[in-house]
Amino acid sequence: MGSLRTLQKNWEILAQEDPLWAICSDPQKRHSQWNEAEFFATGQQEVEKVLAHVRSLGLSPDASLPALDFGCGVGRLTRALGAHFSESWGVDISPTMIERAREFHRDYPRCRFLVNPTTRLNQLADSYFGFVYTSIVLQHIPPQHARKYLAELLRVLRPGGILVFQAVDRYKAGLLMRLRSRLALRSRIQLLLGMAIPSERRVRMHCLPEKIVRRVVAAGQACIVDIQLTNSVKPSFNGHLAYLDQEPTESYVSRQYCVRKAG
Repeated sequence: MGSLRTLQKNWEILAQEDPLWAICSDPQKRHSQWNEAEFFATGQQEVEKVLAHVRSLGLSPDASLPALDFGCGVGRLTRALGAHFSESWGVDISPTMIERAREFHRDYPRCRFLVNPTTRLNQLADSYFGFVYTSIVLQHIPPQHARKYLAELLRVLRPGGILVFQAVDRYKAGLLMRLRSRLALRSRIQLLLGMAIPSERRVRMHCLPEKIVRRVVAAGQACIVDIQLTNSVKPSFNGHLAYLDQEPTESYVSRQYCVRKAG
Protein backbone atom coordinates (compact mmCIF):
# COMPACT_ATOMS: atom_id res chain seq x y z
CA MET A 1 0.00 0.00 0.00
CA GLY A 2 3.03 2.28 0.32
CA SER A 3 2.97 3.46 -3.29
CA LEU A 4 -0.75 4.17 -3.02
CA ARG A 5 -0.16 6.38 0.03
CA THR A 6 2.57 8.17 -1.90
CA LEU A 7 0.18 8.65 -4.80
CA GLN A 8 -2.41 10.19 -2.48
CA LYS A 9 0.21 12.46 -0.92
CA ASN A 10 1.38 13.67 -4.33
CA TRP A 11 -2.15 14.48 -5.51
CA GLU A 12 -2.95 16.20 -2.23
CA ILE A 13 -0.03 18.57 -2.76
CA LEU A 14 -1.03 19.22 -6.36
CA ALA A 15 -4.66 19.76 -5.35
CA GLN A 16 -3.70 22.29 -2.71
CA GLU A 17 -1.33 24.21 -4.99
CA ASP A 18 -3.15 24.36 -8.34
CA PRO A 19 -5.98 21.80 -8.73
CA LEU A 20 -7.23 22.73 -12.20
CA TRP A 21 -3.75 22.80 -13.71
CA ALA A 22 -2.92 19.47 -12.02
CA ILE A 23 -5.72 17.92 -14.11
CA CYS A 24 -5.28 19.78 -17.41
CA SER A 25 -1.62 20.74 -17.43
CA ASP A 26 -1.45 23.39 -20.14
CA PRO A 27 1.83 25.29 -19.48
CA GLN A 28 0.00 28.57 -20.18
CA LYS A 29 -2.57 27.79 -17.47
CA ARG A 30 -0.15 27.19 -14.63
CA HIS A 31 -0.39 29.22 -11.42
CA SER A 32 -4.22 29.31 -11.35
CA GLN A 33 -4.63 30.68 -14.88
CA TRP A 34 -7.48 28.34 -15.84
CA ASN A 35 -10.83 30.06 -16.32
CA GLU A 36 -13.42 27.94 -14.50
CA ALA A 37 -15.98 27.95 -17.32
CA GLU A 38 -13.32 27.11 -19.91
CA PHE A 39 -11.96 24.32 -17.75
CA PHE A 40 -15.32 22.60 -17.27
CA ALA A 41 -16.17 23.09 -20.96
CA THR A 42 -13.29 20.75 -21.81
CA GLY A 43 -15.04 18.04 -19.82
CA GLN A 44 -18.27 18.58 -21.69
CA GLN A 45 -16.47 18.31 -25.04
CA GLU A 46 -14.68 15.15 -24.00
CA VAL A 47 -17.76 13.35 -22.67
CA GLU A 48 -19.84 14.25 -25.71
CA LYS A 49 -17.13 12.88 -28.02
CA VAL A 50 -16.87 9.66 -26.02
CA LEU A 51 -20.64 9.10 -25.91
CA ALA A 52 -20.93 9.80 -29.63
CA HIS A 53 -18.24 7.19 -30.28
CA VAL A 54 -19.99 4.67 -28.01
CA ARG A 55 -23.25 5.19 -29.92
CA SER A 56 -21.39 4.75 -33.22
CA LEU A 57 -20.53 1.23 -32.00
CA GLY A 58 -24.22 0.42 -31.70
CA LEU A 59 -24.26 0.76 -27.91
CA SER A 60 -26.80 2.84 -25.99
CA PRO A 61 -25.91 3.68 -22.36
CA ASP A 62 -29.07 3.89 -20.24
CA ALA A 63 -29.55 7.56 -19.29
CA SER A 64 -31.90 6.58 -16.44
CA LEU A 65 -29.02 4.88 -14.58
CA PRO A 66 -26.18 6.55 -12.64
CA ALA A 67 -22.75 7.17 -14.18
CA LEU A 68 -19.36 7.01 -12.46
CA ASP A 69 -16.30 9.20 -13.04
CA PHE A 70 -13.27 7.41 -11.56
CA GLY A 71 -10.38 9.68 -10.54
CA CYS A 72 -12.67 12.68 -10.79
CA GLY A 73 -10.40 15.42 -9.45
CA VAL A 74 -12.56 18.53 -9.08
CA GLY A 75 -15.35 17.00 -11.19
CA ARG A 76 -14.46 18.12 -14.72
CA LEU A 77 -15.97 14.97 -16.23
CA THR A 78 -18.46 14.32 -13.41
CA ARG A 79 -20.32 17.50 -14.26
CA ALA A 80 -20.36 16.61 -17.95
CA LEU A 81 -21.71 13.11 -17.25
CA GLY A 82 -24.44 14.66 -15.07
CA ALA A 83 -25.92 16.25 -18.18
CA HIS A 84 -26.47 12.80 -19.72
CA PHE A 85 -27.33 10.51 -16.79
CA SER A 86 -29.73 10.49 -13.83
CA GLU A 87 -26.84 10.78 -11.35
CA SER A 88 -23.13 11.35 -11.74
CA TRP A 89 -20.75 10.09 -9.07
CA GLY A 90 -17.11 11.12 -8.80
CA VAL A 91 -14.50 9.32 -6.68
CA ASP A 92 -10.92 10.42 -6.08
CA ILE A 93 -7.98 9.50 -3.84
CA SER A 94 -7.39 13.13 -2.81
CA PRO A 95 -9.57 14.62 -0.04
CA THR A 96 -8.68 18.14 -1.19
CA MET A 97 -9.78 17.37 -4.76
CA ILE A 98 -13.12 16.08 -3.45
CA GLU A 99 -13.52 19.12 -1.20
CA ARG A 100 -12.99 21.41 -4.18
CA ALA A 101 -15.31 19.29 -6.34
CA ARG A 102 -18.11 19.73 -3.81
CA GLU A 103 -17.51 23.48 -3.73
CA PHE A 104 -17.66 23.71 -7.52
CA HIS A 105 -20.88 21.66 -7.67
CA ARG A 106 -23.08 23.06 -4.92
CA ASP A 107 -25.66 23.93 -7.57
CA TYR A 108 -25.44 20.58 -9.37
CA PRO A 109 -27.71 18.16 -7.45
CA ARG A 110 -27.00 15.27 -9.82
CA CYS A 111 -23.30 15.27 -8.89
CA ARG A 112 -22.05 13.35 -5.86
CA PHE A 113 -18.46 12.99 -4.68
CA LEU A 114 -16.60 10.47 -2.51
CA VAL A 115 -13.03 10.16 -1.23
CA ASN A 116 -11.67 6.67 -1.89
CA PRO A 117 -8.18 6.04 -0.45
CA THR A 118 -7.89 2.28 -1.18
CA THR A 119 -8.01 -0.04 -4.17
CA ARG A 120 -11.47 -1.23 -3.08
CA LEU A 121 -14.46 0.95 -3.95
CA ASN A 122 -16.24 -0.23 -0.81
CA GLN A 123 -18.62 2.73 -0.71
CA LEU A 124 -20.09 1.76 -4.07
CA ALA A 125 -22.56 -1.09 -4.47
CA ASP A 126 -22.28 -3.97 -6.90
CA SER A 127 -23.89 -3.45 -10.32
CA TYR A 128 -24.99 0.11 -9.52
CA PHE A 129 -23.76 2.10 -12.52
CA GLY A 130 -24.92 1.91 -16.12
CA PHE A 131 -21.91 3.82 -17.46
CA VAL A 132 -18.38 4.21 -16.08
CA TYR A 133 -15.71 6.50 -17.51
CA THR A 134 -12.13 7.23 -16.56
CA SER A 135 -9.58 9.26 -18.51
CA ILE A 136 -5.93 10.24 -17.77
CA VAL A 137 -6.16 8.45 -14.42
CA LEU A 138 -5.00 4.82 -14.71
CA GLN A 139 -1.89 6.07 -16.51
CA HIS A 140 -0.71 7.63 -13.23
CA ILE A 141 -1.41 4.57 -11.04
CA PRO A 142 1.15 1.76 -10.52
CA PRO A 143 -0.03 -1.30 -12.47
CA GLN A 144 -0.50 -3.54 -9.44
CA HIS A 145 -3.10 -1.06 -8.19
CA ALA A 146 -4.52 -0.16 -11.61
CA ARG A 147 -5.49 -3.81 -12.18
CA LYS A 148 -7.43 -3.85 -8.91
CA TYR A 149 -9.19 -0.59 -9.71
CA LEU A 150 -10.19 -1.90 -13.13
CA ALA A 151 -11.65 -5.02 -11.52
CA GLU A 152 -13.59 -2.81 -9.10
CA LEU A 153 -14.97 -0.66 -11.93
CA LEU A 154 -16.32 -3.84 -13.51
CA ARG A 155 -17.80 -4.95 -10.18
CA VAL A 156 -19.83 -1.76 -9.75
CA LEU A 157 -20.95 -1.83 -13.40
CA ARG A 158 -24.46 -3.10 -14.07
CA PRO A 159 -24.83 -6.17 -16.33
CA GLY A 160 -25.18 -4.79 -19.84
CA GLY A 161 -23.48 -1.56 -18.74
CA ILE A 162 -20.64 0.20 -20.54
CA LEU A 163 -17.16 0.96 -19.21
CA VAL A 164 -14.89 3.28 -21.19
CA PHE A 165 -11.36 3.78 -19.88
CA GLN A 166 -8.04 5.10 -21.10
CA ALA A 167 -4.72 3.48 -20.26
CA VAL A 168 -1.14 3.61 -21.51
CA ASP A 169 -0.21 0.37 -23.26
CA ARG A 170 3.56 0.81 -23.52
CA TYR A 171 6.36 3.23 -24.28
CA LYS A 172 7.77 3.28 -27.82
CA ALA A 173 11.32 4.58 -27.98
CA GLY A 174 13.95 4.81 -30.66
CA LEU A 175 17.64 4.19 -30.01
CA LEU A 176 18.36 7.76 -28.86
CA MET A 177 15.47 7.80 -26.39
CA ARG A 178 16.40 4.39 -24.98
CA LEU A 179 19.98 5.58 -24.48
CA ARG A 180 18.82 8.79 -22.80
CA SER A 181 16.54 6.82 -20.51
CA ARG A 182 19.29 4.37 -19.60
CA LEU A 183 21.71 7.13 -18.74
CA ALA A 184 19.01 9.30 -17.12
CA LEU A 185 20.62 12.33 -18.76
CA ARG A 186 17.68 14.65 -18.19
CA SER A 187 17.55 13.95 -14.44
CA ARG A 188 21.29 14.39 -14.07
CA ILE A 189 21.25 17.71 -15.92
CA GLN A 190 18.33 18.93 -13.79
CA LEU A 191 20.20 18.00 -10.62
CA LEU A 192 23.33 19.82 -11.77
CA LEU A 193 21.31 22.94 -12.56
CA GLY A 194 19.24 22.71 -9.39
CA MET A 195 16.08 22.22 -11.48
CA ALA A 196 15.02 18.74 -10.35
CA ILE A 197 11.31 18.36 -9.66
CA PRO A 198 10.62 17.36 -6.02
CA SER A 199 9.32 13.78 -5.81
CA GLU A 200 6.11 14.90 -4.12
CA ARG A 201 5.24 17.03 -7.19
CA ARG A 202 6.26 14.45 -9.77
CA VAL A 203 3.42 12.77 -11.67
CA ARG A 204 4.66 9.46 -13.00
CA MET A 205 3.44 7.56 -16.05
CA HIS A 206 2.65 3.84 -15.78
CA CYS A 207 1.76 1.27 -18.42
CA LEU A 208 -1.05 -1.28 -18.38
CA PRO A 209 -0.47 -3.59 -21.39
CA GLU A 210 -3.41 -4.85 -23.43
CA LYS A 211 -2.77 -8.49 -22.48
CA ILE A 212 -3.27 -7.60 -18.80
CA VAL A 213 -6.34 -5.50 -19.58
CA ARG A 214 -7.88 -8.44 -21.45
CA ARG A 215 -7.35 -10.79 -18.49
CA VAL A 216 -8.95 -8.40 -16.02
CA VAL A 217 -11.89 -7.67 -18.32
CA ALA A 218 -12.54 -11.37 -18.92
CA ALA A 219 -12.39 -12.09 -15.18
CA GLY A 220 -15.00 -9.36 -14.67
CA GLN A 221 -17.43 -11.13 -17.03
CA ALA A 222 -17.13 -8.44 -19.67
CA CYS A 223 -15.80 -8.15 -23.21
CA ILE A 224 -13.87 -5.50 -25.10
CA VAL A 225 -16.03 -4.02 -27.84
CA ASP A 226 -13.58 -1.46 -29.23
CA ILE A 227 -10.04 -0.11 -28.81
CA GLN A 228 -8.94 3.31 -30.06
CA LEU A 229 -5.57 5.04 -30.05
CA THR A 230 -5.86 8.46 -28.40
CA ASN A 231 -3.88 11.67 -27.88
CA SER A 232 -4.43 11.53 -24.11
CA VAL A 233 -0.74 11.45 -23.18
CA LYS A 234 0.22 14.48 -25.24
CA PRO A 235 1.10 17.64 -23.25
CA SER A 236 -1.43 19.53 -25.39
CA PHE A 237 -4.31 17.15 -24.51
CA ASN A 238 -6.24 19.33 -22.01
CA GLY A 239 -9.45 17.37 -22.54
CA HIS A 240 -9.41 17.82 -26.31
CA LEU A 241 -9.78 14.12 -27.02
CA ALA A 242 -8.84 12.87 -30.49
CA TYR A 243 -8.72 9.37 -31.95
CA LEU A 244 -5.52 8.59 -33.86
CA ASP A 245 -5.04 6.56 -37.02
CA GLN A 246 -1.64 5.21 -36.00
CA GLU A 247 0.67 4.88 -33.03
CA PRO A 248 3.21 7.63 -32.35
CA THR A 249 6.77 6.96 -33.47
CA GLU A 250 8.32 7.80 -30.11
CA SER A 251 6.04 8.26 -27.13
CA TYR A 252 3.67 6.52 -24.78
CA VAL A 253 0.94 4.62 -26.62
CA SER A 254 -2.45 5.60 -25.19
CA ARG A 255 -5.52 3.44 -25.77
CA GLN A 256 -9.19 3.91 -25.03
CA TYR A 257 -11.09 0.71 -24.33
CA CYS A 258 -14.86 0.34 -24.63
CA VAL A 259 -16.09 -2.61 -22.59
CA ARG A 260 -19.56 -4.12 -22.18
CA LYS A 261 -20.41 -6.25 -19.15
CA ALA A 262 -22.30 -9.47 -19.84
CA GLY A 263 -25.97 -9.61 -18.96
